[in-house]
Amino acid sequence: MLERRNSDRLNVNVWVKEENGDYQFSFRCADLSEEGVFLEKKLTTKDNEAFSRLTFTLPNGKVFCNITARIVREHRNGKRIGAALEFLNMSEKTRIDLKQYLYENTLRGTA
Repeated sequence: MLERRNSDRLNVNVWVKEENGDYQFSFRCADLSEEGVFLEKKLTTKDNEAFSRLTFTLPNGKVFCNITARIVREHRNGKRIGAALEFLNMSEKTRIDLKQYLYENTLRGTA
């Protein structure tokens, strides 16, 4: 399979709150990078808006709020069902915080 992200992924066990139009959902994060996230069991429906707002808390307690994201890929079959979302509006500070967390935990091999 072709790697689509330009940054490393980290398996991390967090729940992500998604707001899409009038709907709110929670999905388990399968992996995270500074560019986006893969949400298990997340699939689009005809009622979905093009963009979602995501909020999540990393295991170190750092909270990321109201991050705009869009679906760039879906897996509807196989072992890994869900969607890859790309972050669109992260501030430079938020991106640096996320990048630092990913770097530290990639070195340790934990999340």
